[in-house]
Amino acid sequence: MSNTNKLNATLFLLLIAIILSASYYQLADFSALFNAEGVITDMRSLVLTDIRLPRLSLAILTGASLALAGNAMQGIFQNPLASPGLLGSANGATTASVFILYYFSAPFSLLLLGGIAGALFSFLLVYLIAKNHGTTMMILSGLAINMLLGSAIALLLSNAQSPWALAELYRWLQGSLVWAKFDTLLISLPFILFGISCLYQQRRYVDLLTFGEETASTMGINPKRSFFITTFGVALLVGATIPQTGTIGFIGLIAPHFARILLKKRPSQLYVTSALIGALLLVIADLCIQYIPFFSHIYIGTLTAIIGAPVLIWILLTQQRRIYD
Repeated sequence: MSNTNKLNATLFLLLIAIILSASYYQLADFSALFNAEGVITDMRSLVLTDIRLPRLSLAILTGASLALAGNAMQGIFQNPLASPGLLGSANGATTASVFILYYFSAPFSLLLLGGIAGALFSFLLVYLIAKNHGTTMMILSGLAINMLLGSAIALLLSNAQSPWALAELYRWLQGSLVWAKFDTLLISLPFILFGISCLYQQRRYVDLLTFGEETASTMGINPKRSFFITTFGVALLVGATIPQTGTIGFIGLIAPHFARILLKKRPSQLYVTSALIGALLLVIADLCIQYIPFFSHIYIGTLTAIIGAPVLIWILLTQQRRIYD
C-alpha cells in the first residue's frame, strides 16, 4: 500500500471514529424527556436523525467541498494563497443568500438554489471579463468583483430596518451548521457531485500546469476549456455549501496545505487527502463549539478564522525557511 493510500485510510478511519463518537455521545441522556404534550418520550432517535447526523453530514460535505475547491484553485493558479472564492463565487453565493434571507420569506431549498445561482453568475462574470487576458487579469477581475459584491452585502445589511432580521443575517454571515437538514443536503448533493466530477475530469490539466500553461497546451490540453470546466466545478462546490452554512473561511485554504506537507504529490493526487482533512477540520471545529464551554458562544466561521489564520502564517513561514535553507 502506498503512503498516499495509508494516509487516506488513516484519515478516513479517524473521521469515522469521530463521527461515531459524536453521534452517540451522551445519547442516553435523551432516553426519557418530556415532549411538547408533557409526555415522557424516548428522544434518542429524534436527536440522532434530526440533529446530530444532519449536522455531522453537513460538516463533512462542506469541509470536503471547500478543501477540494481550494486544492483545485491553488493548482490552477500555482499559488498557495488561492482560495475557493478567488473568482467571486463565494461572495456571489453570499450576496444572493443575504438578499433572499432578508427580502423573501423563502424555504431553505430556494435559498440554496439562489446561492448556487449567485456563485455561478459572479464566476461567469469574472470569466467573461478576463477570459482572453491571462491568469493575472483573471485574479484582478476576481478581486474587483469580490470588492463589488462585498459592498453589495454591506449595502443590503445597512438597509435592513428590522434589528432582529439584521441580527439573524449577521449570525448567518459568521457561519454555523445549526441549519443542517437532510432535505437540503439531498438537494445540494447533485450539484456537489457534478462539481467534483468537473474537477476529476480535468485533474490532468491541473497536474500539467505545474510545468506551465504552454507545456499543458503541447500535451493535448485545451487550457481555456479546462480552466473553465475546473473553475465552474469550484463555483458549484462553493455555491452549494455557503447557503447552508454561511461564511466559513480558511478550510479551503489550509486543508490543501496540510495535504501537500504530508504527501508532497501532484495536485490531482491531493484531492482525496485534502477532502478528508477539510472534513476532519470542520467536524472537529463544530464539536468544539458544541461541547467545549470556552467555544460555546463562537460561531464556526469565526473559530475557523481564529485557528486558520495563525496556522496559515506558520505554514507560510515554515515553507519560506525551507526555501532559504
